Amino acid sequence: MNNSLNSANETMTGLDESRLDAAVARGILRRAQADRLSEFWVEQEHIADSAEPVSHADVEEVRFVRGFHDVFIAIGIVTFLFGLSYGLRNMGLSGIGPGITAAAIWVLSEIFARKMRLALPSFLLTVAFTPVLFIACIRLIGVQTGQGFLSFFNFDQIEPTVLILPTLVAIGGAGLHYLRFKVPVGLAMIAGGAVFLAAVLLEIVIPGPLDSHIAWFLLLSGIACFLLAMFFDARDLERVTVNSDKAFWLHLLAAPMIVHSLLVIVAGDGGDQSASYAFLVIGLLLSLGLVAIIVDRRAILVSGLGYFGAAIGVLMTEADVSSEATLAITLVLLGCFILLLGSAWRAVRRTLVSLFSSTALMRFVPTIN
Repeated sequence: MNNSLNSANETMTGLDESRLDAAVARGILRRAQADRLSEFWVEQEHIADSAEPVSHADVEEVRFVRGFHDVFIAIGIVTFLFGLSYGLRNMGLSGIGPGITAAAIWVLSEIFARKMRLALPSFLLTVAFTPVLFIACIRLIGVQTGQGFLSFFNFDQIEPTVLILPTLVAIGGAGLHYLRFKVPVGLAMIAGGAVFLAAVLLEIVIPGPLDSHIAWFLLLSGIACFLLAMFFDARDLERVTVNSDKAFWLHLLAAPMIVHSLLVIVAGDGGDQSASYAFLVIGLLLSLGLVAIIVDRRAILVSGLGYFGAAIGVLMTEADVSSEATLAITLVLLGCFILLLGSAWRAVRRTLVSLFSSTALMRFVPTIN
């Protein structure tokens, strides 16, 4: 009897995709129903994996490693893909190499993302698929670029019109990959592709201004990604379903665009390195920090830590402190700031959120019990 119960429990801990496919083939379920059941099962597994079911709404969990097995498989995937790319290039197949690599990523996704549902391998394969597919399209149409992926952003060297089709294919591929495997970070890949497509189209319609106003473009793009992230956050205020994971990666995409562009627009490029510049940077980052605390997302704070440390360094230099002492004091102060805010996060959130308890804002941010 106990063996039967154990067997039943083992069966219920996972959802066999092959059995779902068989049920669809026999007409028991429609494909859309099977996909919804599969996504629901993943959400329930996330809830079961959580030590505290709903009282941890202020804890920003990242569910992409469930054990060292994930890490071990991820190392194998990275090694295989690098080896495949290197081998194809040495065989003189660099033109079609990225296309073969993209196909290999899809096949691996079928195994590790759809069938085995391994978190970290699924994440790595999803992040790799879109840029590899983009490079494959670029190679296919024979676009000549400079060194490295960043050369695609230099519209002085590349005609932006030739980037439309590869970008659309990459976004479409990212969308299909997300619909097929439902890995939360896939939404961030689609959003990132959409931002790049917007930059290409803007450069085509109005050539020139993008280069001189890139900070404003990044700010608007970052805000758009932030609002999309808040849309998913609002659908899961308890932070227990995959909507929270989708929001996390979108916040991670939006944060550096918002922080960097705001600092450039408001504080300038920092060329003067004066005390007034440092205070302006610190004030701006503290304001962004308040937003991060209220929405309970640390991505904005993490994106601004480097600027915060640089501003402290400027103040130390203005105080005529030696370079060695400046580095030590900067690191100590930055570390204390992170530790104090991290340990007092819940208390600070409770105070700030209470100020907005009677406003419509509470429909979009988690509360603290």
